[in-house]
Amino acid sequence: MHTWNIPGLALCIVYKDQLIYAKGYGYRDLENKLPVDAHTIFPIASNTKLFTATAACMLEGENLLSLDKPVRSYMPALDFSTDELDTKVTLRDMLAHRTGLPGNNGLWVSTPAPRKELVQQVVSIRPLLGFREGYIYNNMMYVAAGAVMETVSGKSWETIIRDRLLAPLQMNETCFFGEDLVNSKNMAFPYFNPDTSRTLKRRTQIAQTPALGPAGTMLSNLDDMSHWMIAQLNGGRYKGIQAIPAKAIQQTMVPNAVADREGRWPELSHALYGLGRNVQTYKGYKIGTHTGSIDGFYSNLTFFPSDSLAVFMVHNSIPASSVRSIMAFPVFDRLLNLSITDWSGRYFAEYQRETYLNARSRDSLAATQVKNTLPSHPLKDYAGKYAHPVYGQVLIEMQNDALVFSFRNTRAPLLHFHYDQFVTRQEPNSGSAEFRLNFLTNPKGETDRFLIQPYGDPVVEFVKVK
Repeated sequence: MHTWNIPGLALCIVYKDQLIYAKGYGYRDLENKLPVDAHTIFPIASNTKLFTATAACMLEGENLLSLDKPVRSYMPALDFSTDELDTKVTLRDMLAHRTGLPGNNGLWVSTPAPRKELVQQVVSIRPLLGFREGYIYNNMMYVAAGAVMETVSGKSWETIIRDRLLAPLQMNETCFFGEDLVNSKNMAFPYFNPDTSRTLKRRTQIAQTPALGPAGTMLSNLDDMSHWMIAQLNGGRYKGIQAIPAKAIQQTMVPNAVADREGRWPELSHALYGLGRNVQTYKGYKIGTHTGSIDGFYSNLTFFPSDSLAVFMVHNSIPASSVRSIMAFPVFDRLLNLSITDWSGRYFAEYQRETYLNARSRDSLAATQVKNTLPSHPLKDYAGKYAHPVYGQVLIEMQNDALVFSFRNTRAPLLHFHYDQFVTRQEPNSGSAEFRLNFLTNPKGETDRFLIQPYGDPVVEFVKVK
């Protein structure tokens, strides 16, 4: 925690059918020095996906759907961008990230759109790979998979998860983003490093949205997560009750796609993606693992099935995001008397290199600026409301002789870069997106549109609303 400047961290260990360790370290609220404990609520982000995948397998066991039939046979309104995807994509393809579609995370980040409208935008995503040609991690496919589950069950995804998993596992403090429990008096807050000092600031920029649901909107704590871990290690049994069908858990461990072709470390095999989790080996032990990342919170859930061991860890600091994928391994090294690998040291060295390269990249981008240029029009001509059929609206306003950019929950000064290009500026490491706008004109010479790359998605054109 000192190395990575983490204010608060929670760790629990399950062995067989017992929670053997649950402890909070540091602070959930740094300003008020409020500590983390076993009941502190953290977003678990993409560790939600295993809940979604497990529930989908349970619906298959109830004959409400098949993981291997085209999803449009259950939800005809779900449109993809190609005829091949329309006729072939199955729920297993979506849950295993093998549709060939890119993530297009800009569709969901901070969107005010409800889930039904978000799913309608799947048709706008163009393939990057051929169908089942490879692995591309895709939150939007989990959102769409949840919509399919809602269609066949007649219930919301949240109700499906609550009724089939949370209730039988007595996960009474687990909730979903946007619900009243988010206002719990024992919530953790996220932090980031704005500069080279070790001073932390609370993050206020929120990418999370209820529409994301099946891909990552669950919040939980150590006590509740231990119930989930016990059931996963014991074939679905919890406190003597078969809370989850054993077959559903087995399905999630079956490999469907190659998730890691690099194999960077000798201790780890190439990762295969099952349903809602990676399957690989660590120092000869088969493991099931997944990470979660949202709004400055980072989690890791890792199972060692052969030794009936599981570890869940979560923390609240953006600088430590890169260590999330391996932060449970030092615990297993000690529990199983394995050789100790300095995972934190390895990843911190990488983090320092990346920080240096990112700084150079920003400097290089700044170096492309053509000095002493002016916009082709008065600043007021760039103001207005601009719209895109998929991404919604951007508002550009004049305030105190300067432009202000508003898009979803981002509001920032819009600064002239050069010619007719403008940029927003945010604090480094805050997690807030920066945007570059390239304004274009119509035949009359009026500024009537701009090009932008929203949240790393492909470049799109926003047109001024008359």
